[in-house]
Amino acid sequence: MKGDRKMIKPVKRMNVTDSIVNQIKDLVLQGKLNEGDKLPPERELMNLFGVGRPSLREALKVLEAQGLIEKTQKGTIITGNHDKFFSDSLMFQLYFSSAQWQDIFEARRFLEKELTYLATTRANSKDFDEIEQTIVDLELSIRENNQTEYVRSNLLFHKKIAKASKNLVLFNLYESINNLVKHAQESGVTVYGVMNESLNYHKAIFTAMKERNAERASELMVQHINSVEGYVQRSQQ
Repeated sequence: MKGDRKMIKPVKRMNVTDSIVNQIKDLVLQGKLNEGDKLPPERELMNLFGVGRPSLREALKVLEAQGLIEKTQKGTIITGNHDKFFSDSLMFQLYFSSAQWQDIFEARRFLEKELTYLATTRANSKDFDEIEQTIVDLELSIRENNQTEYVRSNLLFHKKIAKASKNLVLFNLYESINNLVKHAQESGVTVYGVMNESLNYHKAIFTAMKERNAERASELMVQHINSVEGYVQRSQQ
């Protein structure tokens, strides 16, 4: 464990387990605990937190179940999964919140415009190949009228672009709303015309990306999201 042991503070008796969990999460967020760092032995942690063994073990179980720590032969270490853990945490908060589908599309317009712009300037040949394959899969799903495969391929198109942005923070933000986006797409996929129009937008966006026209690609992405929002709105009527 890096740094001074003083970074850990005694916790209050009220909600002891949560206090331990939250303090370790905060240390990871602050970069004071990093992947591969080993936590102090159990007895030392008990003294540092000022808690008993049952409370400490319960907190460690919670952190292990969430994938933030892992018990090994060398001791309890911080895993490399904390980026995914925090994005998943945000996703669950959003999923169980009162977010409406209009909120989802507002967030998508803001986020995916920038992701598309960055991806257009940063994508490599492998990224382009993966994005193009999602378009091929989308065409096949339309020909077979396979709505499940259509939603999967559609989501993957947007995810591949987000990944090609090479911005881990923005990518994790996109991942955090991915399930909400999926629900919105499943609502709108039954509306006549949405699949073919989305395919045309995907092709146009990809063409602009291949031409490295970031302004054009990002603007087309906004138009595409606006179009899908209209279809979802009609599905709610």
